[in-house]
Amino acid sequence: MRPWRAAALVLAAMVLAAPAAADSLTRGITVQGEGRIAARPDMVLLHAGVSHQAPTAKAALAGHTAGMAKLLAALKDFGLADRDIQTRQIRLQPIFARRKRQDDNPAPIAFRASGDLRLRLRQVDRAGDLLDRLAAAGSNTLSGLQFTFAEPRALQDRARQTAIADARRRAELYAREAGVSLGPVLQIREGGGMVQMREFRAMAADRGAAIAPGENEIRIGVTVVFAIE
Repeated sequence: MRPWRAAALVLAAMVLAAPAAADSLTRGITVQGEGRIAARPDMVLLHAGVSHQAPTAKAALAGHTAGMAKLLAALKDFGLADRDIQTRQIRLQPIFARRKRQDDNPAPIAFRASGDLRLRLRQVDRAGDLLDRLAAAGSNTLSGLQFTFAEPRALQDRARQTAIADARRRAELYAREAGVSLGPVLQIREGGGMVQMREFRAMAADRGAAIAPGENEIRIGVTVVFAIE
């Protein structure tokens, strides 16, 4: 067979197959499904540290080191495991007096050494006690307290199941209203999951800080394409 005839046959086959391919792509229903699972968090994340100011850099660092050592000892006594305590950073900053003139170049009048620890508490009910223990040990910086899940995969899978069921429910509704039959799934694309963190609420109490962890919500979105029969 001559080359030009072979090319013509291939081109003709492509033209004939194009309507069928286009028909298979257009005869479908694309829907989005969402799965939400709310659950009580089982782990607390927070940053706690010590800031110390002194006339010299050496004294500031020494004071900070002593404060962190006291803080670490209190955390060990509280029962936190080594894997749940991580030093994040240490900072040393000079402190200057207010300039009297723009061309002044004053020397530092003091230094401030600070640093914090990233902590994980796997007993949510002890969060208030941990805050009290940190304050008693001399921690003067506290930030980033969040309630989360130690192992979120099982909850995420439940949210995925709910998302697929939601997508099928919507597709069946569209198919029923359109007077067509729903076919098999052609494509599934996950749009990403999100864990909605709730900020903690600290309330005055006679003994310790009262913490309300509430619930976190895991959201999973999917886009599903169903065939039409």
